[in-house]
Amino acid sequence: MLDFYSDTEAPWDLLAKHLAGEATALEQDELHRWLTTDPRRLRVLTDATRTWERGGNVAEVFTEADVDRAWQRFSVTAGLKTAAEPAAAVASEAKVVSMWSPAQPWLRVAAAVLLLVGVWAVARNFLQLRPTAQPVTVAAGAQRQLATLPDGSRVWVNRNSTLTYAADFNQAERVVQLQGEAFFEVRKDHGRPFTVLAGDTRTRVLGTSFNVRAYGTEDSVEVSVVTGRVAFSPARRIVAAADSVLLTPGLRGVIRRNAPAVAVQKPITDPNFRAWQHDELVFDNQPLGQVAQTLSRYYGTPVELSQPKLANCRFTGTFRSANLPQVLRVVSLSANLSVSQSADGYTLDGPGCQ
Repeated sequence: MLDFYSDTEAPWDLLAKHLAGEATALEQDELHRWLTTDPRRLRVLTDATRTWERGGNVAEVFTEADVDRAWQRFSVTAGLKTAAEPAAAVASEAKVVSMWSPAQPWLRVAAAVLLLVGVWAVARNFLQLRPTAQPVTVAAGAQRQLATLPDGSRVWVNRNSTLTYAADFNQAERVVQLQGEAFFEVRKDHGRPFTVLAGDTRTRVLGTSFNVRAYGTEDSVEVSVVTGRVAFSPARRIVAAADSVLLTPGLRGVIRRNAPAVAVQKPITDPNFRAWQHDELVFDNQPLGQVAQTLSRYYGTPVELSQPKLANCRFTGTFRSANLPQVLRVVSLSANLSVSQSADGYTLDGPGCQ
């Protein structure tokens, strides 16, 4: 589910389902992520819980005890704690908030049932009437696409990649989801950070340009920074400082998909990491091992060297809008090699540089 809730628009549907006890585990998890992103959002949970429990009467001021009770109730319902932990708080609340005398227990039962049924029915009717805006999807097939977002940011979406964002993207937080690869030029807006969610990772910026590579068939997600600063981390609920990195120009962050997922900072070693954006490959005295790796990533077809020693040979050349067989022919002639093709890809073999 897309994480498009803003600081000013609470997920009222999730809150209503949580209070009515009808939220699924996934919905509870989403509500937990929304609450813990900003400590100020706990007040929304507190007000909603008190309104639900007290029949719609919300005091103008709430105490720390109210906040704790609301969080305890949510923690139990969401499965974050056992039911035994908040029992004391619930019992304490029953003593403090006494709306009826012990001689009339049926009134408490009737009021609770009416409140749960009535409020949830109203909320459900409201949610059914509220128009649901469909997310905007930019899907690049055989050709890359350039998309201009509502805030003026530009995104080049690579072939066979998909970018998705909410219809109200420019109203609060700026959040997009990426499958595949894209290059971002983000317009600065210090009041609203820009977030890219890709393959269980989170990239957060204010205004910069960077490349994100997150293909499902690859074992890692990579972010390479051209300008500005980028915070790169796993997208799980709680992220330790050691699990995230701050990237500056010339650096890339890598997060492996296998657990534990942590961000690792490395220098950008492939000058052609943006070649897909310009349809141009430029090699300036590059080691043949790097050339083979770049060609494999760029064309999506494995290119291997038959002998490890060939990786030290050097190659210089520029290719614009060329196919892989054409490139390999030029490389092989330059490095005194031959090219063979199999079902697994291409192999460069021969004496090479002496």
